[in-house]
Amino acid sequence: MERKRTGEALMNGVNIWILAVIVLLYVVTGTGIGDDAIAAFSRGAVYRGGRAGAVALECAVTWDARAMDDILDTLEEKDVDITFFVSGRWANAHAKTLERMAADGHEIGTCGYEPTLDGGVSLLTRDIGASVGVIERIAGTEIRYYHAGLRDVDRSVRAAERLGLTTVASTYDLLTARYTAAEIVQNASDQAFDGTIYLLQPTAQAAEALPRLIDALLMLGYEIVPVGEIGTESG
Repeated sequence: MERKRTGEALMNGVNIWILAVIVLLYVVTGTGIGDDAIAAFSRGAVYRGGRAGAVALECAVTWDARAMDDILDTLEEKDVDITFFVSGRWANAHAKTLERMAADGHEIGTCGYEPTLDGGVSLLTRDIGASVGVIERIAGTEIRYYHAGLRDVDRSVRAAERLGLTTVASTYDLLTARYTAAEIVQNASDQAFDGTIYLLQPTAQAAEALPRLIDALLMLGYEIVPVGEIGTESG
């Protein structure tokens, strides 16, 4: 009998824990309290903006993105500005495309000179600083935001702060190298909340999905803005 009561108490404890996790997930994904929790866990990186009625699109560009022209053409046709996080190495190799991004009015950020390079704060500061110099020279625009990618977030935040940059992650990675265009659009629609920051990779699937993705978010009543306009002060 005692063993039975102990087992029941254990199960009740597990159920309470599961309920707490569910509540936490709801809070995190749907309210301002969740934004505060995300900010605390992210150690200074911005995972979600604070602007009501708006979502942001960001695109991390670190390789030879053959779909980039199609993506830029769609954004021009739809009159939508987003944020491109480019690497310094990519900027040097694709200066004309970077110049077009800036000329079209898109916000330009950096993901470091060598995005696969990770290490201490000093190393990351030098890497990010080198990328800022290259990107600003080519694009002719001030760099304010940094995307850490797969780098250590804590060290990235501290390195970016040394350079006066804000580290931006994402609320939802659309994984555009994995999913089909239809799945990308559906996933974005399912994860649409005030202040959501979507991460894209410049893949063929992303280029195919982008027109429908923009239309779907607009139909849901959201304005699509760059990262700098989504309200990054919450980070």
